[in-house]
Amino acid sequence: MAHPSQHPQSSHSLPSRRSALALGGGLIAAAGLTACSGSGSTVSSASASPLAPGSTAGGSIRILDDNTNKIFGSGVVAQFEKDTGIKVEKYEQANFNDLHDRLATLFSAQDSSYDVVMTWAAWSAEFGRAGWLQPLAKSAVPSGVLPAALDAVSYGGTVYGLPKFASAQTMFWNKDLFDKAGLAPDTAPANWADFVSAAKELTGGGVYGYAADMGNTDGAYQNFLRVLLLNGGTMYGTDDKPAFNSDKGVDALDRLVRLLRTDKVMSPSSLQITNSSDLNTLFAGGKAAIVFNWPSQYPVAAAKTALGAAAVGSGILPGISVRSASIDGSEGFAINNYSKNKAAALKWLQYVTTPAVQREMVQKEGWFPVTSSLLQEKAVTAELPIVSTYLKESRYQIKRFGAPWYSDVVQQLSTSITKAMLGQTTPKKALDTAADQASTIIAKYK
Repeated sequence: MAHPSQHPQSSHSLPSRRSALALGGGLIAAAGLTACSGSGSTVSSASASPLAPGSTAGGSIRILDDNTNKIFGSGVVAQFEKDTGIKVEKYEQANFNDLHDRLATLFSAQDSSYDVVMTWAAWSAEFGRAGWLQPLAKSAVPSGVLPAALDAVSYGGTVYGLPKFASAQTMFWNKDLFDKAGLAPDTAPANWADFVSAAKELTGGGVYGYAADMGNTDGAYQNFLRVLLLNGGTMYGTDDKPAFNSDKGVDALDRLVRLLRTDKVMSPSSLQITNSSDLNTLFAGGKAAIVFNWPSQYPVAAAKTALGAAAVGSGILPGISVRSASIDGSEGFAINNYSKNKAAALKWLQYVTTPAVQREMVQKEGWFPVTSSLLQEKAVTAELPIVSTYLKESRYQIKRFGAPWYSDVVQQLSTSITKAMLGQTTPKKALDTAADQASTIIAKYK
């Protein structure tokens, strides 16, 4: 997600993940499969009516997933077969960094060898728009699925899959460092001004008040997007026109630059940190007092060998012109539009959202559940205390702005953001340049 984000495979194993990724853009166009021009675009001819649940579904399916979650191969698949009578002929996990191009090749060949594939916001948009993912009917979506999680498997008002876990960034702080600096250890900064003020008090003696993971393409984008949303801004306006260079966007990037260059509360290593697992380690080692990070931050920092659960504060992100907002890192499953086993594939998508599987996702993987009812279940909160923080964060906007042009636009935007962070250009010039480039890129898709 990520995007992508870094995701834990269990509460004790946290490998590098989405934020280390720079998505390979332009593959579809390069292959001539989604020929784009300024006058329009051509998508796959494999259109399909929305898929609704049937009374019965049998047969077999094959699933191609990324390497985020271990619970499916270690028990969920077997239980699914027992409960539904559907055979999973193959459940394969592939490295996320290799999966995009593999899926694009699979789809372009109209290959039906995998019925279910992993997806997230950018791929749901790219592959869905190309006609490669099976649209789902509203009746296929279980009640209570969180809007932000559903957004990760949707594009343009069409649902192309169902989420397997929910994820969003929240704020974590070191209570011991807060106490040492004379700050209330159990009280989160309520807004951006409070956050900056606290970060200044916390910086010194080899410790920085704040750290981020801006050392690669998607990381730079995510960190800017988060402040943009906290400032009430948006990535795109009417007709997908770039809007991130608005006054709110310029102010957002200026605030991010000032953390590093003026206030000097952001760890300089932030521009070299390429994935959130390294950010996890920095925070867990007591070198950064505040971070905005994915759920994986909690189990790493709360471990007995690190800060310990009692020293980890968790709260919603501090807003600028809105109370809070966040970026989404949810992932899900979608159905290959060329699958010959769509009814059975839909059974898998729906099974993953069931309470039993979602409770296991919380307990064994450390991810948030995808339904609002489970977010409020005491047993779930007891298993993963930061679920209550996500419940509060979910009351505010959580976005990722997945789009067919995501990879290409993010590449250009991140380059401009990094130049601004390094003092090589102003925030306004950086964003205006990126907006011009984005307009050209988007026009090719339209």
